[in-house]
Amino acid sequence: MGKKSKILLNVAIFFVIIAFIWYMVKSVNKEETTYAETKQETPFISPYKKILSFDLPAEINRFELYNNNLYITAGQSLYIYDKGGNQIVAFEVKPDVRDITVEEKNIYILYPTYIEVYSPEGKLTHQWEACSELSDYCSFALAGDFVFVTDAANKNICKYTKEGNFVKFIQSPRDFIIPSYSFDIESRNDTIYCVNSGRHLIEKYTLEGNFVSAFGGPGGEAGFFAGCCNPAYISFTDKGEIITSEKGNPRVSSYETNGRFKEVLLNNRLLGGGNKAYEVRAAGNLLYVAGKKSITVFQL
Repeated sequence: MGKKSKILLNVAIFFVIIAFIWYMVKSVNKEETTYAETKQETPFISPYKKILSFDLPAEINRFELYNNNLYITAGQSLYIYDKGGNQIVAFEVKPDVRDITVEEKNIYILYPTYIEVYSPEGKLTHQWEACSELSDYCSFALAGDFVFVTDAANKNICKYTKEGNFVKFIQSPRDFIIPSYSFDIESRNDTIYCVNSGRHLIEKYTLEGNFVSAFGGPGGEAGFFAGCCNPAYISFTDKGEIITSEKGNPRVSSYETNGRFKEVLLNNRLLGGGNKAYEVRAAGNLLYVAGKKSITVFQL
C-alpha cells in the first residue's frame, strides 16, 4: 500500500473514532437528561390551609379533642381550651404524662406505670397501678366499658375495666415490635386500632381482643411507612376515615375505613419541620395539630 493510501486510511479511521466518541457523549447526555426529567416530582399541594395557631406554656405531651374542647397535657399541667384557642381550665398533674383520653365527666391520664382519673374541674377521683411492675405504658383508649393500654416493655395490650380491674393481655399474632415509644392505640365503633410500628402496620382487634386485620407495610412512598417505627400516631375523622402521623420525615395521611390509602394531607414543611411526629385530631373540616409548644389549626 502506498504512502498516500496509508495517510488517507489513517485519516478515515480518525474521523470514524471522533464520530463514535461524539455519538456516545450525546447518547449519555440524552440519557442523563431523560433520567433527571423522570425524577422530577410534582409539587405537593395540601387540601388544607392554616387558619389558627396558639402556644402552650410548655412543650405538649399529648392532647385530645372532646365535645368541642381541647384537653392538652403540657409540662406538669392539664389545660382545657375551646376550639378557638381560649383557655377554660388549667390544673396540675404529675410529670411524665404518656397519654390523655376523655369521656363524659372523666379525664383519664396515663403514666408509665399507672392511670389517674380526674373530674373536669381537676379533682383526682380514681387511680390504679399497672398490672405488672415491669410495665412501661405508652398509650391508651376507651372502648365500651373497658380501657385498653399499650405496654412497650411487655409488648402487649392490657385490658382493664374502667374501675381499674385487670381483664386480660392481648397479643399480636405477628408479635408487637416496638423499637421506641411508637405504640399508639385508638378505638372506633367497638373496634381497637393499634400501631405495630416495628412492622409498619396498623392492626385491628375486637373488644374481646381478637385480631381482625391489618394494613400498611414498609416503604417510603405514600400509603406506606418508612423508618424504624412508623406510624407514630393514629386518629379518625368524623366519618371514620383513619389519619396517620409519621416521624422522621413528618407527614399526615388519610386512609379509608377499610385501610385503603387516600392521600397525604400535610407534609413536613406545612407541619413545621423537624423529625418528630405531630399528633393530629380531626373535627369536621378542621385538623388540630400538636407540635412542640403549639396547637395549629388547618381548614379543608
